[in-house]
This record gives sequence, C-alpha cells and structure tokens, in this order.
Amino acid sequence: MFNIDLKKYDFTLISVASIAVIFGAMMVFSSSVIMADIRWSSPYMFFLKQMIWMAIGFAAMTVTAFFIDYKLYQKYAKVIYIIALIAVIAVLILGVRRGGAKRWFHVAFFTFQPSEIAKLAMVVIIADFISRKKALIGEWEGLVAPLVFLFLIVLPIAVEPDLGTPILIAGTCFAMLFCAGLRMQAILAMAGGGLILIAEEIIRKPYRLARFRNYLDSFVNVDAIFVNQDKAFYQIKQSLYALGSGGFFGKGLGKSEMKLMYLPEAHTDFIFPIIGEELGFIGAGLVLAFFIYIFFKGMKISRNAPDIFGEYLAMGITLLIVFQAVINLSVATGVFPAKGLPLPFISFGGTSLVINMAAMGILINMSQYAEKGRVKSGK
Repeated sequence: MFNIDLKKYDFTLISVASIAVIFGAMMVFSSSVIMADIRWSSPYMFFLKQMIWMAIGFAAMTVTAFFIDYKLYQKYAKVIYIIALIAVIAVLILGVRRGGAKRWFHVAFFTFQPSEIAKLAMVVIIADFISRKKALIGEWEGLVAPLVFLFLIVLPIAVEPDLGTPILIAGTCFAMLFCAGLRMQAILAMAGGGLILIAEEIIRKPYRLARFRNYLDSFVNVDAIFVNQDKAFYQIKQSLYALGSGGFFGKGLGKSEMKLMYLPEAHTDFIFPIIGEELGFIGAGLVLAFFIYIFFKGMKISRNAPDIFGEYLAMGITLLIVFQAVINLSVATGVFPAKGLPLPFISFGGTSLVINMAAMGILINMSQYAEKGRVKSGK
C-alpha cells in the first residue's frame, strides 16, 4: 500500500497542468470535428484518440509524480539515452512514412513518435553530465561528451526528415550548458556550427530553400505572406486570418470558420489560431499565461532542487516545454518559418502529450522540495 502525502507536492501546478490538458482535448474536438467528419466520416475520431492518450498521459504523470523519485533518472540516464537513440534509428528502418517523412512507429490503431522520447532523454543525459562534470563545463574539453550525445541523437531525427525537433533539442541543451557555466565563446562557436548545419539542411531540401526565401521576402514585404501560394505560407495566412478575426472575446466556442477546411493542421500545429478565433484575445492570452506560469514555476523548482542533477533536470524540462511553445506560437503568428512542432499539452498528438505529461510529473515530483533549503555538492 502506497502512502502518498499530497501536501508535499505543488497542488497548483498539478491543477494548472490538468486544466491545460483538458482544455486541449476540448479544443482538439472543436478544431477537428468538421474535418474528421468530411474526410473520414467520423467526427469524433481525433477527439476519442486524444481522450485515450490523455488517460495514458494522466497515468504517466501520476507515476512520475508520486511513485518515481527523480533521482532514479540519473541512475539510469545512460540507459534512457541508449533506448531513445535505438528508437530514433529504428524508426528510419521500421517506421511508417507520412507526408514524405518517416517519423512514426505504427502500433495497432495508434502511431508512436520516438523523437519525443529523445527530447526528454537528452535533457536527462545532459543534466547527468553537468552534475558529474560541472567543473569541466567552462573548458573546451568539457563540450566533447555533450556534443557527441547531441549529434548522435539529432542526426537520425534530421534524416527523417525533421529540422524543428533537432533545433529544439539543441537549443534546450545549449541553454542548460550555458546556465551551468559554459563560456560565451563556446556558445557562439556552437551557434555558428549549428547555423551552418541548419543552412546545409535548408539547401539540401528544395522545398525548405523555397520556403526560407519566401519567409525572408515577408520581412521586406509583409503582403508577400498573403499572395504567396506556398503551402506553408497558406497556413500562416489562414492562421493570421483566424487570430485577427477573433477579436477580444472571440466568435464563441465551436464557431471557428477557419477550421472548415480552410486552415490545414488546425488540430495539431495550428491549434492556437483556432483558440484565438473562437475564444479571442482572452483565450489566447490564457494560453500564453499558462506557459509563462510553467516557466517561472519550473525555474523555481529548479532553483530549490536538492542537488545539481535535479536543478538542471527541472531546468531542462521547463525549457523544453517553453521553447517548444515559443516555436509553435511564433510559427502560428508568422514570426518563424513553418515547423512541425505541436503546442505542448494542447495540440492533438499522442506521443507528445504523454511525454510532456510524464515530464510534468517529474516537475511535480520535484516540487516537494520547493520550500526546502538545500546544499549542493560541487557548488
């Protein structure tokens, strides 16, 4: 019989995360019901799948929050990393191809995306490295292991092809290393190397190059967004129409017009514009407030963690969630070029939802130390 003292944990964090997930399921239903009915004659298809994944996610969050001490992830950090690495390599061989990309395993009626596990695995392995080798972070030789870990796991993901996820993973890992004492010269050197690799990936794929050129054109001439016929810019155009038409209070829940087959991927990557259209500035503002809350709460948990591993694990999880939200919201508002990253906790997507909820469970587990002082070894 488990004896869980719920008073030790941050109930506000549990409540806010749960409300966000339930709100996300509601918006998945609203944004997908018409499209699912027209294309698959099953209006509740995406909603029912999201409900199943949500139940699995709540189970995962409960386990990681109350039954697994966060210190166990350090003990098995290398095992977690190796499993994630094998998975992202195996999907290139055994995965199913959709939209020209091979990113998913197909299991029964569901698909599973290994790169979502890779995100969390990289945070765990980098947090473990920092806790063991923090004194080396400021030295050039201290970068060898993190860069090897990073390169090995992002290369298969980039081959899928997927450029957004490697950028997210690399950005999160570099931020963790910088906070651990990485020199600015090293950050600039890695950023330069990263930009070269990104440029190579853009040039290697003609559709990416054309999309990037169109994106640059939009800065010179904003109207270029609205006359461009590229599919990605069509999505951004419709996204801006949706956000602009919502006004302050929105058109009302379920009353979006853009979800009537005008805005592709309205239930996944572009769910935020539907929220803005139906619930207006108020609804969109609450979504932004949720991620701002997660950022400050996660950083507080990181600051109060009882050891170095916990500090950087909480920081990495927080940055991973917030960075992904920033990228998704920036794409939806035309600030960034189109990238296939869902809005955490809210967009349709089984693997993303479960992994993010499991990661939130880790933060909840660490919240029991929020009011305690700590003495960190090595500091």
